[in-house]
Amino acid sequence: MMAAEALGRGAFDPPGKGADWEGFYRDFRKPGFIRGYEILHKLGGGVFGIVFKARKESIGKNYAIKFLKVDDPSVKEQIFRELESVELFAQVDHPNLVSIEDRGVVLGIPYIIMGYAGEETLKTRLEEGPLEEPEALGVFVQVLRGVQALHEHSLVHFDLKPANIFLKGDVARVGDYGLSKLVSESRMSLSFGRGTPYYMAPEMLKRKGDHRSDIYSLGVIFFECLTGEVPFTGENEWEVLKAHEEQEPRMPAGLAPRFRKILNRMLAKDPARRYQDLREVLRNLGASERAGESLLWSEADGPPSGKGGERGIHPPPLPSSGRIPPSRSSFRTKGPESGEGGRLPPPPAARSRPGRGVPTLRGLAGGILQALLIAVLLPARLFGVLLGQVLGLVIAIPLALLRLAGKLVFFFLILVVLFMIYMFLSMGVSALAVIGIGIPLLP
Repeated sequence: MMAAEALGRGAFDPPGKGADWEGFYRDFRKPGFIRGYEILHKLGGGVFGIVFKARKESIGKNYAIKFLKVDDPSVKEQIFRELESVELFAQVDHPNLVSIEDRGVVLGIPYIIMGYAGEETLKTRLEEGPLEEPEALGVFVQVLRGVQALHEHSLVHFDLKPANIFLKGDVARVGDYGLSKLVSESRMSLSFGRGTPYYMAPEMLKRKGDHRSDIYSLGVIFFECLTGEVPFTGENEWEVLKAHEEQEPRMPAGLAPRFRKILNRMLAKDPARRYQDLREVLRNLGASERAGESLLWSEADGPPSGKGGERGIHPPPLPSSGRIPPSRSSFRTKGPESGEGGRLPPPPAARSRPGRGVPTLRGLAGGILQALLIAVLLPARLFGVLLGQVLGLVIAIPLALLRLAGKLVFFFLILVVLFMIYMFLSMGVSALAVIGIGIPLLP
């Protein structure tokens, strides 16, 4: 069996022979196939490869290993060359990104070792229908923060879709970003893969994409989170792509105005008319770009406006606890101290409240009313207590007398019975004596 080869710089030059997939399926479960890892089971697969769950034997931690399918001769050399850039993505460390741990080649098949982010994706969750608004915001804000981390390193994902967003508990992580460039540059020669065209920016067909293409794809994802459907559909992939180029998205009537405004800008056909930075999207949603900070707005106020949208931001990270609350206009994120991009309980509302100890008209009226109630109800309560005690005595005394009379009658009856028994016995003794005396007098 061919052992896995560790990759250094230049190690992704295409091997002389093709990938040995027959040998892969024969040997991948054998110990040492990927040195230091035990391959457990398949997590999923697509046109670009298959993903397996694996356990690192030295520490028992779970990882995901993606084996890439590069059998198309027209793009094979290009894909091997692009895999050199994976090391750039591996340098980005963010709680809302699936980490890239290592890479290598085994049996002519390149692979990438990634952090294990769970087996549920946003795609599988959306198959059950649209998300509730708090959950949609909680997931989408985390996705925005993860992609923003890539953009800050001058890296573009280019293949954002629900299948590449992994959900584990309350944490959302963006994955497959290490393969993004090769995906975007080989679309014209490889199959799109199921579902991908629904999230593709219009300019991608002309190979003119940049970070604003990610913003468009994120707009499609947010639209689907809120409505349960993608904005454009068709009989085939090309009809969908044509709709992205020519048609305007139809916003459902029940969609909140603030979301409608954000989506219209994210889904603009012209990249120049879109948001130019995901930080602006986060601000318009009422969220900070930093994990551990959140903002709550009221239904009447809508999202914060103005430069930076600082209203209501609470910089100190809040402790993590449990699931998303059922409130409609809040979300939560796990603080940075946890190492994960989960959710925090929403902070107190940003509205100002009267200071404690400062009298107000409402408070004064309430105090007077409370004093009147006490003045009326206290005597009534005392009278009720006294009346209850008097009634108790009135009822208790006759009952006690009845019980005493009953006892006296009982004792009297016993005495009567005893007296009658005594009289009966006395009469019997006298009769016997008379009879005994009279016997000798008989002749």
